[in-house]
Amino acid sequence: MLRTKLFKWFAVLVLLFSFLSAFLGIRIINERVIEEAQTRVRLNVSSAWALNNSRLNEIEIVLKLAASKEVVVDMAEGKNWTDADVRNRLERIRIGFGLDFMGVVGPDGRVMIRTNQSGVPGDFKTSDPAVASALKGEPFACMSVMSGAELKREGEGLAERAFLELEDTPRARRSDKKVETRGMVKISAAPIRKGVQILGAVYGGILVNRNNEIVDRIRDVVFKNEQYKGVPIGTTTIFLNDSRIATTVRQVNGNRAIGTRASKEVADRVLDNGLPWVGDAYVLKDLYLTTYEPIKDGLGQVIGMLYVGILKQPFLDIGHSIILRYIYVSLFVLLVSLVLAFIIAGRLAQPIHCLVEASNKLSNGDVHKPITARGTCRETELLLKAFNEMGDTLAEREQKLKALNRSYMETLGFVSHELKSPVATIMNYVYLLKERKIGPLNEKQEKAVRSIDRGGARLIEMVRHYLNLSRIENHEVQIVLSKVAVLGEILKPLFDAAEAELSANKMMVTNTVMDNVVLNADANMVREVFENLISNAIKYGRSGGMIQISAMPSGDYVEFAVRNDGEGISEDKLGDVFQKFTRLKSSDAVKRQKGTGLGLFITKYIVEAHGGKISVQSRANEWAEFIFTLPAWKESESRTGAEIK
Repeated sequence: MLRTKLFKWFAVLVLLFSFLSAFLGIRIINERVIEEAQTRVRLNVSSAWALNNSRLNEIEIVLKLAASKEVVVDMAEGKNWTDADVRNRLERIRIGFGLDFMGVVGPDGRVMIRTNQSGVPGDFKTSDPAVASALKGEPFACMSVMSGAELKREGEGLAERAFLELEDTPRARRSDKKVETRGMVKISAAPIRKGVQILGAVYGGILVNRNNEIVDRIRDVVFKNEQYKGVPIGTTTIFLNDSRIATTVRQVNGNRAIGTRASKEVADRVLDNGLPWVGDAYVLKDLYLTTYEPIKDGLGQVIGMLYVGILKQPFLDIGHSIILRYIYVSLFVLLVSLVLAFIIAGRLAQPIHCLVEASNKLSNGDVHKPITARGTCRETELLLKAFNEMGDTLAEREQKLKALNRSYMETLGFVSHELKSPVATIMNYVYLLKERKIGPLNEKQEKAVRSIDRGGARLIEMVRHYLNLSRIENHEVQIVLSKVAVLGEILKPLFDAAEAELSANKMMVTNTVMDNVVLNADANMVREVFENLISNAIKYGRSGGMIQISAMPSGDYVEFAVRNDGEGISEDKLGDVFQKFTRLKSSDAVKRQKGTGLGLFITKYIVEAHGGKISVQSRANEWAEFIFTLPAWKESESRTGAEIK
């Protein structure tokens, strides 16, 4: 159906665009969710840097204040480096502001005082960028790396706090290093001035290794300690080189992942190339959206990394939730679209469907009824209007043709009926002449009589056929059902009548129809059927060939077959043999007789009027066979005359 085809193509287009939009929509949603999450990470790392730098600024301010105290200036000016009171005051400042170490250097950079009682003075700090800057008159704060020996000199326990055993970490760079003894420090120094003279400098700082306060503060401020399914959403880590020295990341046992290492791809990009890493990265076992940025010392050398990461799974789940809602909405829209497509296809196809039905009715001879359709387009309305006008024209023409055909058939029937009597008279006299009932005939006269006899027989056949055609076309055929013994009432008389013609053509007849084959049919019409088929078998059969007639029961019917040897019927002609005025052709010059072309048409009509069927089979240059069915007689029922119109 047109509606089905239109709907199918509409559905294909709707589904195609729906799947395309769903694919793009899902992809965009995923990308946008992850992009927004990654933007948040970048903002978070900026916040982490701000917190880190604020602590450095605090240390710098504390040291500036300490360096500007009068007692410190006087001590430096008098080079009274052993003044216990000054050292105690500085120690209280160190403890009060949470510094891990604090000291004073002379103008040459030698450490003169370490406020921590366990601190050992006497070494030079000029290699430290912060101290070097302060001795030039500029306070400075930066991240720096101290060796284990330096940390040990700065105070008791610092070297031990910095010491880390490095753990084997999946995806980390290969390394033979098993321990880390260095420490990362936040260090600042401020000059001690007397006018323009630099008398020395005060320095101090915080050891980052194992200083969980730093990373916890970043986590609490930036992520507010949020969790997702028991896992912290945000994590922060400070790396010395590629090793975690302070982190909020925890291992399976709950311990902080101190001593674990960053993945190789991150370390290669950040430590070796000084570039930030932004994107997915595994933090131990979980996938995080991360940002790693290099930590540089006062000389601009990369000494470690600052990491901030957000667990990716919550954002994936958010994306999946949005996608699920999007899919539900898309499916609803798709369903509505398909319903609308079905309705639109029906509206478009309905007038075309009406046209097809009307065309079929016209071809079947039904009366034309105007087609109406609402809600169609202008082109369809014009098409319907043109079809209705055509239908009206055809209906008028059909009425005229029917009137002409009726007049023709009435004339044909009248002429055929009027010819019956004179033709019968002629044939009677031909019979008398042929049988020499009215006198002897010479050879020429006998030949002339035989020619008249053949022509008369053909004329009788034509009259019979045209008379039957007239009755069929005018619906005047009446079937009177009766008990018909096929062999005795039909076949034997036909064989006797055709004996001379069979003998002349040297044909043999094989008949297997038994005496018990009885029909419930019109005897005259059954005789017409067998006469037409046997006549055709003789006309188009091979000289010296065989004609076979058989019968077998087939339910409530009897199936007959009339077969003859001969040229047969070509395959392309099999569908035309039962049409009006169709003549079968024979290559035998003796048998090229013109017929009416109505015999098989009438035969088919009679068989079907009795409720039977007829068909033809053939093999070219070998045989042709007509198979037909007629209703069998049943003793239990008595059917009298019935009229079929």
